[in-house]
Amino acid sequence: MVNVGDKGFGLTLERYLRKAQAANQDALEKLSSGTVFTKNDPRPSEHAISDSLELKIRGLTAAKRQVSDASSMLQTAESAFNEVNNIVLRMKEISLAATNTTIADRDRRYLFVEYEALHDEVNRIATTTTFNGIPLLNGDDPNAPEDLVFRLGDPVNSEDSRDDDPNTLTFSGFKNVIATTAGLGLASAKDLLIGSDPFEGIGLSDAADLMMPQDSTNFATSFEEALARLAEQRSVFGALGERMHRAMDFVEVYAENLAAAKSNITDTDFAHEASNYARTKILLNAATSMLAQGNVSTLLTGNLLSILN
Repeated sequence: MVNVGDKGFGLTLERYLRKAQAANQDALEKLSSGTVFTKNDPRPSEHAISDSLELKIRGLTAAKRQVSDASSMLQTAESAFNEVNNIVLRMKEISLAATNTTIADRDRRYLFVEYEALHDEVNRIATTTTFNGIPLLNGDDPNAPEDLVFRLGDPVNSEDSRDDDPNTLTFSGFKNVIATTAGLGLASAKDLLIGSDPFEGIGLSDAADLMMPQDSTNFATSFEEALARLAEQRSVFGALGERMHRAMDFVEVYAENLAAAKSNITDTDFAHEASNYARTKILLNAATSMLAQGNVSTLLTGNLLSILN
């Protein structure tokens, strides 16, 4: 029979007590912090992998914000393009109506009052549509950058060329985007209105001059030419916007998968650790009780020997 008051057995009890205390403290720390990395269980190799994944996830989170901002910029430009397109269509309707002999000269002048108002509105939209101070529809503005540069992720430099980064999207011809009436080739009716008498109106031949295109070889009227130029500019913005949508989808899924991988490495299994905490708590109580019992037994034995002597 083992004597609980034996010194060697007491040391064994103390060792098990310290072991139970460490295991109980480790389980409690994991439950409290939510991570498996603790003072007693550092796991350096897994910690290194976790830090690497966290760095990548942070980069993807920043890239997602950049892609979102770029999409907002492109959507702002697209909405302005859409309004300019609608105005050009209305201007074409006015010009077609004004070049008809069923319209009186005085009524024709009224039409061109609206035409000139729309002409000015196109210029207002083109010159005032900005995103964070960047003119979007007026490349003639001195604040317009030479290129639009969008970053879709961390830099990736190939061995062939360090300037070839697939995660950098550059719109090189940004200064060629000019949606003003001058850039679209739309003539003003201002001189026509000033030079005409309000009661006599505007003649049919004068109205027809506003429809003459700058490129008469490829376009029948200035409005077809303006719409073609708009379509070319909008196509570039539309393509960039579509790419941004696809990039956002990819970044979100990529970040989600990396976050799941990191979670598998770092996150505490609460069911397991709760069970481990309960188990170590029982062991800790049992070891404490046995050590206390051993101390009492030793004390009683010492007292008995003292009485007998």
